[in-house]
Amino acid sequence: MKINIKKIVFGLALAMTGLSSCKKFVDINDDPTRLKDPDASLILPAAQGNLAFTMGSDIHRFTSLWVQQFAAQGGGAVQPTQYDKYAVGEGDINNTWAATFAGTLADLQKVIEKTKATSPKYAGVAELIKAYVYQTHVDAYGDLPYTEAIGYEANLKPKFDGSSAIYDNLFGLIDEGVADIKKASLLAPTTDDLFYGGDMDKWERFANALKLRMYIHYFSTNGTAADATRAKTGITAILAANKLLRGNTDNFQMRFLTSANQTNPIHQFEGSRPNQFFPSKTLVDIMNAKSDSRRNSYFTLQSGTYIGATNGNGDVVVSTAFSRMSTYLRGKLSAGAYSGEAPIRMFTFAEQNQILAEYFARTNGGNDLLTADTYYKAGITASFANAVEFSDATEALAVSSGLTAYLASTNGTLVTGNALQKIIEEKFVSNFGVAIEPWTDWRRTGFPVLTPVSPSTAVPRILPYSFNERSYNPNTPARPSVFVKSVFWDK
Repeated sequence: MKINIKKIVFGLALAMTGLSSCKKFVDINDDPTRLKDPDASLILPAAQGNLAFTMGSDIHRFTSLWVQQFAAQGGGAVQPTQYDKYAVGEGDINNTWAATFAGTLADLQKVIEKTKATSPKYAGVAELIKAYVYQTHVDAYGDLPYTEAIGYEANLKPKFDGSSAIYDNLFGLIDEGVADIKKASLLAPTTDDLFYGGDMDKWERFANALKLRMYIHYFSTNGTAADATRAKTGITAILAANKLLRGNTDNFQMRFLTSANQTNPIHQFEGSRPNQFFPSKTLVDIMNAKSDSRRNSYFTLQSGTYIGATNGNGDVVVSTAFSRMSTYLRGKLSAGAYSGEAPIRMFTFAEQNQILAEYFARTNGGNDLLTADTYYKAGITASFANAVEFSDATEALAVSSGLTAYLASTNGTLVTGNALQKIIEEKFVSNFGVAIEPWTDWRRTGFPVLTPVSPSTAVPRILPYSFNERSYNPNTPARPSVFVKSVFWDK
């Protein structure tokens, strides 16, 4: 959804501590310039803006490096090369943890509490965003504060709930959110809703798509029959309701401005640290092997071809002789400069189609490949269409002209034997720039095939907890290693 975001809203999102209830934890003096009881119409866009920044910042860099969509360069002194070698420590998590728990979630709870009784459409939207935040963060961290996390000032040391139990609660929270957005409401979001502009039909469709993503996670390499049954029951009900994302205009995302400091955070990082974050050889080679024309908008050419950087090599052979991210993640290109307005994509129509392709490829003993193939092709088509949003006419033609050949080739058709790998690799490509989910897909399916960065013999499976959280909350579980399977679906 393309919405013109007012600069004042970005000011609120960038200064989340001014609205977050958790800011009171460390207040010594009462700041008379701070809003004491801001309206939901101010808190909601601040929470949404903070979420979008978070999903394009540290948590994206950690997970996209580990799953090899990106690779780091610049020598051993720069942070990304350490992250690329799996050296993400508790201290590295402090900022993204605080942005989520003391920022986004605290503000969403404020919206819920302020509007539940009289303006439930606001509360419902906040509940659905809260469900998304927890879904992604459970997948990243495993057990988290949940049932005791809404007290904030009342309980500074909340217990951690199990990842499976949180998922169970989230399905109910999503249902509650959908029920609330359908109620009569004294006030309702409009332009202050930065994701869907107050379109409650789109919020309901997103809610069902989010459930779909959660259910597909129950299908994992070593998943049980009970897991598969639960997933099938849930997805069957969602399909029966027939209310899912209909196209790229229903994507769950937030588009940014072109002004300085108000651009896409992935673009901002590239601009401030231009020789540290490159497309990974793993991703680029997958697309090169298929002559995938999305490369035209995903990457820049390097010596007439597309070249990805090798993960874990950025402190050994320091180089800039690689392709860089292009218009798909950075926005329009004019006079050698990118606009920075590309959205942070958090859930797309292309992903939804590949989820359904995987579901049908897995059900009925893997014999429903015909239906799976229909969704697989729809996902590819949606991804190609998404890829040209910020392209000029020449680039758009280069991308779009390759779609027909791609679909007609072996790349565009599912067959018995490697259907799951093809589906997950397509999600890997279409979810370029999406935080956490590509890593989740790898952990539960083993695709795409990744080579661990030397000297490690494995790829991380969980993020560490925040150092600050561990220091002040004795309920924080021990986390001996990022290589230990810690999320309930990671079996």
